[in-house]
Amino acid sequence: MSRADRLMDLVDLLRGREGTSVDALAAELGVTARTIHRDLALLRDRGMPITGEPGPGGGVRLEGGRGVAAVHLSAEEVASLWLSARLSRLASDLPWSDGARSGMAKLLGSLPPAKARALRTMCRRVVVGPPASPRVREGAGAPPPELLRLFERAFTGGIGLGFAYIDREGRATNRRVEPHGLLVEPPVWYVVARDVDKGEPRTFRMDRIARPRLLNEIQFRPDPALVDAQLPDRERWRPLTAT
Repeated sequence: MSRADRLMDLVDLLRGREGTSVDALAAELGVTARTIHRDLALLRDRGMPITGEPGPGGGVRLEGGRGVAAVHLSAEEVASLWLSARLSRLASDLPWSDGARSGMAKLLGSLPPAKARALRTMCRRVVVGPPASPRVREGAGAPPPELLRLFERAFTGGIGLGFAYIDREGRATNRRVEPHGLLVEPPVWYVVARDVDKGEPRTFRMDRIARPRLLNEIQFRPDPALVDAQLPDRERWRPLTAT
């Protein structure tokens, strides 16, 4: 489990009870009490209102009344903010990129447990890699505006997507797919999908897609393993939830 995932699980545990102990949290998360103390310190630094005794086995609790907790954002809205914050880290000369990261940590910590779990599941299907090569960037265009809107609905709702596609050799085909994941190689975006007609996983560059449409007759359950298997370089690409 990555530290980011553990922190979200820790917040879920704290939100679900009036108070608990460091030892109990350590046992539930399968780590040492020392690790829990470090995680609690990090969450406090990021603005989480955690109180209690700091000593070994001390009681801790997550206080109510958090400001941003009253902002009712959907999992999709938070995911879009999280992705923007993550992409800002790839531009070292971008002002406030560190602020975007710390601000998102506070926002994520304020989510109710059910919404936090839904967001975590969805974000594991979004993978961010290094910037595209100069050759790829030179030939890249903008995805059709309607594709972005339809992709969001298909991706989050488990609905099929149909479109015309031009591959790297210039061949035109019509595709029906299940959009299981999204790969980001700034500024190029790829749909990781299962081709319904071929029965095989495929990756499609968004700027090569035309005439997208929802296929409501195709329903699917997202498969993160399919996304992971399509990563071009496992060492350089990381899910959105990774630290």
